[in-house]
Formats: sequence, C-alpha cells, structure tokens
Amino acid sequence: MSFTSESPQRSEYGGTAMLYCLLAALAMGYGWGYRGTVGHEYGAMVPGALLGLMLCVASGRLDWHRRSAVVGLFAAVGWAWGGSLSYMEQTFYVLSDSFPDVLYGYAMIFFLGALWAGCGGAVLGLGLTESRSNLECLIRPFAAVSSVFLLAFIYLRIDPQLSDTYYTFTAIHLHDGKWLAATLTLVASAVYWIVAPRDRQGTSLFFWGAVAWWLGYGLLTKIGGLRLAPLHRSESWGGVLGVLIVLIISLIRRKNWAALTLSLYGCLGGGLAFVLAVFVHNAMELRWGPIANTNLNIPAWRTAEVTFGFLMGLCLALGTLRLLRGGLAPADEDCDPAPSDTFSVFVLIVALSWVNFRRHLARLLQLSPNADPFPFLGISTGGWYFLLGVFLTIPFLVLLWRYRCGDRSWAPRSAFGKGAALVLLLLWGTCAAQMFDGYPTRQGLLGHLIVWIPAIAATCLLVSFVAPAERADVPTGARTSASDPGWHVGWPYLTGVAVMPWVIVLVAALSVHLQEKSAGERGRLRFGPDAYWRKTERLKGTWKVLGMTDEVGGTEVVETELPLRQIDFGINRRVTSVLPDGEEVKKHQWFLKNQYIWLRWYGRERGHKEAAEVPLQFEDDLLYVKWPPAAENGKFLVLERQVNEE
Repeated sequence: MSFTSESPQRSEYGGTAMLYCLLAALAMGYGWGYRGTVGHEYGAMVPGALLGLMLCVASGRLDWHRRSAVVGLFAAVGWAWGGSLSYMEQTFYVLSDSFPDVLYGYAMIFFLGALWAGCGGAVLGLGLTESRSNLECLIRPFAAVSSVFLLAFIYLRIDPQLSDTYYTFTAIHLHDGKWLAATLTLVASAVYWIVAPRDRQGTSLFFWGAVAWWLGYGLLTKIGGLRLAPLHRSESWGGVLGVLIVLIISLIRRKNWAALTLSLYGCLGGGLAFVLAVFVHNAMELRWGPIANTNLNIPAWRTAEVTFGFLMGLCLALGTLRLLRGGLAPADEDCDPAPSDTFSVFVLIVALSWVNFRRHLARLLQLSPNADPFPFLGISTGGWYFLLGVFLTIPFLVLLWRYRCGDRSWAPRSAFGKGAALVLLLLWGTCAAQMFDGYPTRQGLLGHLIVWIPAIAATCLLVSFVAPAERADVPTGARTSASDPGWHVGWPYLTGVAVMPWVIVLVAALSVHLQEKSAGERGRLRFGPDAYWRKTERLKGTWKVLGMTDEVGGTEVVETELPLRQIDFGINRRVTSVLPDGEEVKKHQWFLKNQYIWLRWYGRERGHKEAAEVPLQFEDDLLYVKWPPAAENGKFLVLERQVNEE
C-alpha cells in the first residue's frame, strides 16, 4: 500500500489517506494529553515521537518502515524545542469580554503554536529525507550535548543550594528562560566540533541554534523588553524563534525543499491547531452549546490539550501525505543503520521513561501520607522505585546491545513489526506510567479517560495497516529528490496563510460573543490600567505592614500588636513574611488566578495547618491581605510599598 500517484495499489485500500491522517492525529492527540501531565521539553518529546513513528509505520513504504525509530527520535527532538514555551497563560486572555485582549490572546497562541510545530516539522523533515550518514552526523553531537545535560542535571540534584540559586537567578535576571541549556549546547557543540571533524556539518546546526537562541532572547526580550508571559513564566519564545530561523536557513542551504515544506505546514497547522483548541476550551469553560445544561464536569484543559495534538498531528500528516503522493525518493541508506536505530530506541524508551516517570513518582510520593515512616532495609520508597527502574532497564539494555551486535532473533522480523512494536511500547508505556501520577479520583479518572480514548483508537486503527504492510515496498514512481524545486507549499497553503488573520479575528469575535461579562472574574487583561502585568510589576518588592482594618479601604486602621512586620514578594513567585521579632518565613507563594493575584500562604509546606489561598486586593497605593488567611471571617492587613523598592 502506497500513496504515490504512480502506485497501482493506491485504490486497493479505500480511504487509506484519511485513515493515515487520522492515525497520526490520534497518536499525537494522546501524546499531547500526556505531555500536559509531565510538561516541559521531555514531555513534548512524547507526542513528537509518536507522530514520527506513526507517519512511518502507516506509510506503506518499506524505506520509511526501516526508518521508523530514527524518524521517531528526530520528531521527538523537533517538538522538544517548544517545551520551553509558556502558552497556557495566553489562554486566559480569551476568557475576557474585551475584544482587544481576546484578539491579542489568540494571536499570541497562534504565534507560539507556529513556533512549536515549525521546529518540529523541520526536524521531522530531516529524519525523512536526509541520508543515514547525515543523520548520524546529527545524532552523535546530539548524544554529546545530551550527556552534558545529564551531568548538569545530576550536579544540580546533588547540590540543592546551587539548584535553588540557579532557579532564583534565572527567574530574577533571565525571565525564567532556558539559558543554561542554550549555553551548555553552545559550549558542548563547540568542543565537539573541534574533537570530531567528521561530524562538523551536523554539529554546526547545534552551535548556531544555541547562538540564535541567545540572539533571539537577548534582542527581543532581555534588551527589547518584549514579554508574552507573566513574571513567573518562561520567556523563551525569542530563543525558539531564533532556533526556527536557523533550521529554515539550514534547510535552504541544504536545498532540502521537502523538509522545508513540512516545516511550513507545521507553522500554519500548529498555529491553527492552538487557536481552534483554545476556542474549544473557552466554550467548555463557559459551558456553552451542547454542555450548557449538563452536570458532567469535563476537564476542559485536558480536552484542549488532546485537541491541540489531534489538530497539529492532522496538519503534519497532510504535509507528509503531500510528500508521499509527490513521489519523494527514498533517502540514501549509505551506512549501517543499526547504531542509529539502537540509539533512537534507547532514547525513546529508556531515557524518556526515566526522565518523565520521575515526575509521576514525585507527585505520588508527595501525596502519600507518611511515605517513609519505616524505610525498608534503610532504603526509602523513592529509592526502591529507583532500584526497580534499574532492574527493568538492565535487560532492555542487554537486548539493545545484542541487536546492535547483529542478534535480531528476539525482535519482530519485518520493519513494520519493529516500528509498530516501538510505537505501541511508547504509547502504552506512557499510559501505564500516567497511572502513577497521584491517587485516582473521580475527576482524575475522567481526565485519564479523555487521554486513553485516542490511545485506544490509534491502537485499533494501527491494526488495519498490518495486512497492507506485508506488501510494502519502495514505489517505482518515488523518484523526486528532496532537493527538487517542485517541492513547494502551493496555492492552498498560501490561501491558508492569507485568510489566517481573518480566521483569528473571527474566532476572537465569537469568543467575545460567548462571554457574559467574565472579565475580572475569569479572564485576564493585557491592556489598560487593570492589565495583569501592571499588577504584577506593582506587586514585586517589599511591602510594610501599616496596620489592620475591618474591610478593604477601611479608614480605621489599628497599628498595635501587628502579626507581621513586612512581606516581600519576589519575581520568582516566592513570598517571605517577616515576623515582629525579625524572623523570616520563606514558605509562601504568590500566583495568578483569573484576573487576580493570589497569595498561597504556607504554599511551600505541605499540610501546614495555616495553609490558605487568598486574593490580594489593591486600593489606591495600599495592598490589603485577608488576615488570618485561613480564617473564614477575618480582618485585613494594610500594607504600603517601601519607597526605596523599584
């Protein structure tokens, strides 16, 4: 079964193209739902890997079947870049009834989605089109840079004070961006470029990507002052923009027009996917349409995450389908594929499992009451989980090594079987790991179900590709090289680009129409005197306690027997209260919820009897904090900002 127009088998399987796109969309929809659980770059690698694997396994092309593992790795790395982007905060703008704020929110969501999928599509395209030797020239420096990352991670873990200093410095001075990763990549790739001359072409991509990250972040945010997220969220978008530009320039220099086409599909499709998914989330939050009168509390954000992935995967599948139908020539297999395939499987199954599972386990142990009252044999519960992971990893590493050395007796015989086994192992392995993410609750199980549905559907749909895979081959008409100038996006794509601004305006107008004066209750404002960033800028610093009053704006202020001397609000969301005797309590946090700034009293100490969440209220130049925070009916602390604070 093949999608190329020259193939006589094209009509043999009715609806194959539709099923191909649906399979990719379902796989990435599940992956994005899983990414919402673990977050960050490593979580984003899962949907990327699942997309790359499914696109190869279901392609009906033997050459793509054989590349499943390495394409899965490249897609995972491509989508990892976007894991540093903060996009959830932008969704609060669309819950406002102010059209400029809603329009801004959707525009920024489109921009971030375009960055994310643009990088992913570019690296996915490299995996599909470049020769095996060129891929290995990229894989080896990637392994070197990843090793440096691992060493830095271990060093920060064994030195908590240094780790705290690093995160504090990053939040205060570098907008909580991924500067350390960019710097380590810059240094490691420079050293590797010197010591490994044969990989210099691939290494230079890492080096210039790191340089571009610093230029993008430095010029746009650090110097230019452009910010998209609140104070406590990452401002790495400028760096990711720099990385995308480097990837596009690299593809142009290589004349890899096929991969560039996938990147452009990703830019448009990723942005559109984010916009439409957030609109769905908006409607669910407002309980509009079919769910208006239901009592079912559907997790709106989890549904939006799955929709993100589904639509993004669909758009990338359409781009890949274009390559298949256009007769993309097989990439050169000019070296032994075993090293790159083995390493790819190691990263996708072993490395990702270790990195992501620790997040599930951390939440489970955090929620466990008295998790280690009596350590067994002197080893904590977390230690036993670690040993279990080691015991499970060792036999898998042995099997990989045997495969690397030529023993394939334990692996599926066909290339399709190997790719299918890999994608199912990654899909259901992450599904199983997600069950460790805290204790099951009714709402939590419903959230899991929303993720499991696309996973089950993708698994069932994959079965329909088994029989055609037995007849998979390299189509005789697949002769169009990746450098052929005929690879271009075409008029449908250009039409989509032209109408996209109007689509965003239309979606923004519909969102405003759905509101019922929600600004100040649900939505967040970007413009005007009540904009969230004005309030957060106003908050940070030291506030002196003047006294206590019965209500916000009260004129009678009692200045004696005050419980606190002052409260310090840090840019990294940490809050320090100073008692009358000068003792500092560094166990509080501030955060944004709806259109308010909230104080999470004793939020950094689990189970504290005085823990509470209260909104912070400004009145003229004064700040009012409910006191005591945990009391139902209390008074208010009246605070004034220190004039010597900036």
